Amino acid sequence: MKKQEIAHKICNLYKSFGIKSITMDDAARHLGISKKTLYQYFSDKTELVQEAVTQEIKIKQSNFSPLSNKDFNALDELLAYHKIQIKMIFDYKPNFIYDLKKYYPDIYNKYVTVKREKIVESVKQNLLKGINEGFFRADLDADIISRITLMRIEGMIHSGLFTIDEMMSPKVFTEIFIYHVYGIVTEKGRAYFENHNEKLTL
Repeated sequence: MKKQEIAHKICNLYKSFGIKSITMDDAARHLGISKKTLYQYFSDKTELVQEAVTQEIKIKQSNFSPLSNKDFNALDELLAYHKIQIKMIFDYKPNFIYDLKKYYPDIYNKYVTVKREKIVESVKQNLLKGINEGFFRADLDADIISRITLMRIEGMIHSGLFTIDEMMSPKVFTEIFIYHVYGIVTEKGRAYFENHNEKLTL
């Protein structure tokens, strides 16, 4: 069993039960190995958590690989992104994030930084592509809009205006998605979107 495979399996365990409650003994039992063997891979729980988060980041990034499809225009990418995000909503585990932030703040801060950079860069590249294709308004400032998009996501999470159930609702995410699209499209983009959004979850 490889170190990365171990970390991935334990990350799923953390997401199911929280990080704090899972000891190294629990991790070893879950893997079907001795604790001594587990310590051959990881010197302590902190190192295991670090690698688990690293694997989680890699998996999230790989989930977006369909967006690299050269046949997709910018609106196709957004629609594909929406479908991926809906699936990720159901995989969101508040306890995992809470424990990570409270007990492993350095790892949490790195996780947030990487996630932020990925979101901003992805949104920015999509905006630039859409402008070039004529689907998005030419007067958009891609740098500002990409950061506003991140701010809106984080604001929804931390404002207290939405419950956990509402934040994890596909309907809420879809409304935010449509709000974003209609704020950036040209008439050409609006027509394309309205002809291809029939599968949106509302």
